[in-house]
Amino acid sequence: MPMIELKEFTKKFGSVTAVDAVSFQVEPGSIFGLVGSNGAGKSTFLKLIQMEEKPTEGKIYINEDRKS
Repeated sequence: MPMIELKEFTKKFGSVTAVDAVSFQVEPGSIFGLVGSNGAGKSTFLKLIQMEEKPTEGKIYINEDRKS
């Protein structure tokens, strides 16, 4: 089960889309990083996964048990 899972994660500020439909999983024990140019949405993305900001659309699961 992934430690972090994002599904179609989007954040918009008015007409500006800072994070556009990001989907991925981070498995336990994995290391991941964010790479991008200035203004690419890295800081906004980190605020979103730390739950400092609310996404416009999409879902995020962090260390969560989702039983069917």
